[in-house]
Amino acid sequence: MSEEREWLQSSEVHGPAFDPPADPPPRLIVFGAVPLAAALCRAARAIDWRCFVVDPRERFASADLFPDAERVLVAWPEEAFAELGGLDASSSVACLTHAPELDDDALMIALRSAAPYVGAMGSRRTQARRRERLAAAGLGDAELARLSGPAGLDLGGVTAAEAALAILAEAVAARYGREGGRLTTSPNQIHAST
Repeated sequence: MSEEREWLQSSEVHGPAFDPPADPPPRLIVFGAVPLAAALCRAARAIDWRCFVVDPRERFASADLFPDAERVLVAWPEEAFAELGGLDASSSVACLTHAPELDDDALMIALRSAAPYVGAMGSRRTQARRRERLAAAGLGDAELARLSGPAGLDLGGVTAAEAALAILAEAVAARYGREGGRLTTSPNQIHAST
């Protein structure tokens, strides 16, 4: 028997073993019918997450603009969360509008929920003002500490697709209780236990 054939017969399955997809699949609820939301929906769908886009502005919240979203809702945050069955440990939230009247309401609800990831776009200055508003509205330090803002891992990307990857990667890390650092320096197992 050739060495190659012997190796093929005696070797284990090639490649890492992955767990089957979660049941139900994770959800990503995106506030803001903006171009980044479309890229985020594409990225989420690629990893079998269900993505929902929410925006009360009907002229922006068109299903045609978000073909990878499971659903596009023309609604305010409280109504949207209720219509989607609330937030649980399989839900993540990303606020992309930079509009306090939409993002702040969504963040108030999401930061008090079981959602493992709650992120919001914006500069550090925008985040500081947002945190001040949320604290004045009644969120405590522990709730504010859950806010990932600016949203995403520090990948250095410059395109909408790269920003979407950074946000989704941070959401996946949060889902499994990870920081999202490099595997080469991580003391954790490569694959999180489910």
